[in-house]
Amino acid sequence: MIYLVRHGETTWNRSGRQQGHLDSTLTDTGVAQARAVGRILRHAIPDNHAVRIETSPLGRARRTAVLITEVMSIDLNALIVEPLLIEHDLGDWQGLTRAEIDIQFPGARRERAASKWDYVVSGGESYSRVAARAKQWLAMQRRAPITIAVTHEMLSRTIQGAYAALTVEETLVRSHDHDRIYRLHEGRVEEILCPLHPPSSPEGSTS
Repeated sequence: MIYLVRHGETTWNRSGRQQGHLDSTLTDTGVAQARAVGRILRHAIPDNHAVRIETSPLGRARRTAVLITEVMSIDLNALIVEPLLIEHDLGDWQGLTRAEIDIQFPGARRERAASKWDYVVSGGESYSRVAARAKQWLAMQRRAPITIAVTHEMLSRTIQGAYAALTVEETLVRSHDHDRIYRLHEGRVEEILCPLHPPSSPEGSTS
């Protein structure tokens, strides 16, 4: 079983800048989202010893993974940095807004939209190459029965597609909001909502 997690919201997510292999810090909301994911997983997985936690090497994912391990009371030494979980390399577009991309690379976003799967971003990579990485990651042998993978939206999209044997078109319309977990089990992809605040205890409860 795999629990697929996207990193919490970052400052560049909020400002609309392309991150790719570059990085920006989690916002306060992003920190809260990571902790919310940890709470959901803590209740979903009663035995921490059955868990393997892997994270993209990028700072926003690693910070999210650390917050999740803290909430789940898992030893940080159990956290594994996995290069295959790194985000889609957006090359020369990284750090730019869509408007800035259109100024510096006229027509490029339109060309990509016309052939999104195979289009290679200048200095970066294509979705087809990212999908090959996703398949390689899924094929890895793991001893733990449960894997928590902290990654990014574009890579999550391709992992979901590869796992469920989706078409290219079906894969590209997949998403991964910051407040969602995707559970991959028995060939199915299940979406789990992670509310920022846990439900209030019933009146008079001391739990």
